[in-house]
Amino acid sequence: MSALSSTTIELPDVAEAFTQVSAHIAEHGIDPEPVSPGHLRFWHEGAVIQLQHDEASLTIALEAPSANMLYFLKEAATLHVAEIDPLAAETLRWSDQKTAAPRPVNFSELRLLERSFPLPGLTRLTLTVDEASELINDGLHVKLMLPSDRTRDPVWPSVGANGVTRWPDGRDSLHVRYFTFRAVRPESGEVDIDVVQHSGGVISDWALNAAPGERIGVMGPGGGQPPAEQQGLLIAGDETALPAIARILETCGQEASGTIVIAFPDDIEPSRYLPPSCLKVVPLAPHLFRQDVASVVQEIGAEHRVENAWFGGEYTNAQALRKIFKQELGLSQGKQLSVAYWREGLRGDAKRESD
Repeated sequence: MSALSSTTIELPDVAEAFTQVSAHIAEHGIDPEPVSPGHLRFWHEGAVIQLQHDEASLTIALEAPSANMLYFLKEAATLHVAEIDPLAAETLRWSDQKTAAPRPVNFSELRLLERSFPLPGLTRLTLTVDEASELINDGLHVKLMLPSDRTRDPVWPSVGANGVTRWPDGRDSLHVRYFTFRAVRPESGEVDIDVVQHSGGVISDWALNAAPGERIGVMGPGGGQPPAEQQGLLIAGDETALPAIARILETCGQEASGTIVIAFPDDIEPSRYLPPSCLKVVPLAPHLFRQDVASVVQEIGAEHRVENAWFGGEYTNAQALRKIFKQELGLSQGKQLSVAYWREGLRGDAKRESD
């Protein structure tokens, strides 16, 4: 059953607002379908976004396959409106939510059960959650969060009346980063998260030192869907992308074909971590991956026909691979995805980013 919501906003220059919001959506690679003058429809991963305006007001109507995805769409729409008219965004109200809420509908609290080490430099956390089935669909990525001050009890996010996440600040501020569940087991209420070890990282240090029963928050999932088609695949990623790549391979059938390029220790077989597949695996030494991955991908593209491409890793690599996917391999927006999980020299923040 679809989740529905809509809002109508009065704006001083509604035609310009309509144009700007449409452009924001198109920047995410979602092409509009004209319905009538002043009425556009967008289709995205099973969701429908409709924009319509008259002389005085802009209407945004949303239909999503889940409450989780609807939450992300509402927040993204409100934030786009805020770039045009902050006051209008603050007073905006959605048809399915008129008041503030204590928690986002897609928020869960996880408790640490145990840890293990599937690879050198990788910590696996097994955590329990009340409704693990809610964490399976709508994408690969989730937002994990911990108090920035680890001496304080967590104060989790709430929701404003306009549908935007309200993040605690000051001493209660949260450290929020994107991760991918390595596994979700609804039958036992457990999830696995693999965390790359790096000294000084809030979540990385917590992963190594937290005691069983300690809590961490999660929102999602959302974004980063596996390739829809499974032939002619080119999948690449550094250590941070290994969980997502493993999840993608678990969706592949016997007809899948292509190549995987990963950062992986020289002395360990990739099959120790990756599930079985028909794809060729090209491991690169982790300390060489960032400098070599672009040229390796270009060589693969020159030798094999690539129908779908996916990359996850450092921001500079993601930018370079996106350019190669589009310009050299000729892949359209729906046939390629390049995701930046981290950025060299910069501590990113997932709180204000839309999935």
